[in-house]
Amino acid sequence: MTRLASVAAFALATVAAAQPDGGVERPVVSVLYFDVDEKLGDLTMFRIGLAEMLITDLAPSGNITVVERARLEDVMGELKLQATKNFDQKTVVQIGNMIGAHYQIAGTILKPSKDSLLIEAKVISLLTTKVVVTARARITSDDILDGEQVLVAKLIAGLGDAAKLKLESPPKKAVKLKLDTAVKYGQALAAKDQKDPGKAKGLLKEVVTEQPDFILARMDLAALAK
Repeated sequence: MTRLASVAAFALATVAAAQPDGGVERPVVSVLYFDVDEKLGDLTMFRIGLAEMLITDLAPSGNITVVERARLEDVMGELKLQATKNFDQKTVVQIGNMIGAHYQIAGTILKPSKDSLLIEAKVISLLTTKVVVTARARITSDDILDGEQVLVAKLIAGLGDAAKLKLESPPKKAVKLKLDTAVKYGQALAAKDQKDPGKAKGLLKEVVTEQPDFILARMDLAALAK
């Protein structure tokens, strides 16, 4: 069985788990790379780090299964899609269905001012292809985690309402993360995806040096060192 066939089989099995009323016992949620204006240069790499952070923060909320970013990369590889490209609504739904998700989180990263970004997110029900949740948060260049956690809390609340589930937001992080460091983290993940562990390690070491309490980067670096 090819990898694409395996993904498709997983998708069919997941959708088959739907309850008669259209709900599911434990919905599968996928996070797509958010759209970014290519004119913003290196910020296109931030979308990769943002996706990893959102996945990590959504996963412990309970009563949902959050798809790992590696599975998203597998599907995008099958479709010959690049992580730096933006996706239309049809592609967003197609990726979600192939992954086997019930809800797909997509969005846009905007830069309204020199020192901040505006993150606009939407949750699409793959059962109806309709947007069931919208959320937005502003993040500053000197601390992107504060705004990211605001966005996560809104997404969890919206998903809980849409799926009629009780979900919990993660505890607030006391650490800060600068945007420049988050961009470098995205570059490290991209290097890892491109099977360049040497480059990924080098970038992750820089990230950890700049932000020693960024646990996610430390875990990625430790995994590469094995």
